[in-house]
Amino acid sequence: MRRLNLDYQQLPDQPRKFAGWGLLLAGLALFVEMGVSYDRVQNEREAMRKEIRTSNIRLDAPQQPAHQYTEKDFEAARQIMGRLSARWEPLFADLESVDNKNVAILSIEPDVQTGQLRIAGEGKNYAAVLTLVAQLRNRKSFADVYLQQHEIRRDDPQHPVSFNLSLRWVRPA
Repeated sequence: MRRLNLDYQQLPDQPRKFAGWGLLLAGLALFVEMGVSYDRVQNEREAMRKEIRTSNIRLDAPQQPAHQYTEKDFEAARQIMGRLSARWEPLFADLESVDNKNVAILSIEPDVQTGQLRIAGEGKNYAAVLTLVAQLRNRKSFADVYLQQHEIRRDDPQHPVSFNLSLRWVRPA
């Protein structure tokens, strides 16, 4: 075991002595910089307050609306509110109850006032699309189901059939 030598009265090494003084000077420099920056920010703040006082801008004055709303705008807002407040759960439940694993519905475009729906999707083949049309026609909640457009996608190796349907949703009373 080595002997432990503790000598608390030994003079510190020169590099440690200069490091302490260096840290003290750096701290004083930062303190002076902080005071100068604070003074500069206070002067800028006072200049802004003076500019606000001398300007004609009133922050508490009521401002005129930038846009005057017309009856057309209100009608569009009513239509949007009608679409948002419509009960969509029964429609989605009716569509999901159709069991056809070979068809994917990609988009549904409803018209709330007339109950018309446009459905876009893809089927594995043409027979799957016709099966979906037949299944929708057999539902009591749908009427006037028509295949509007279909196209076999030859760029895809599976050759799926893209289609568009139009139908009318008969809402439950």
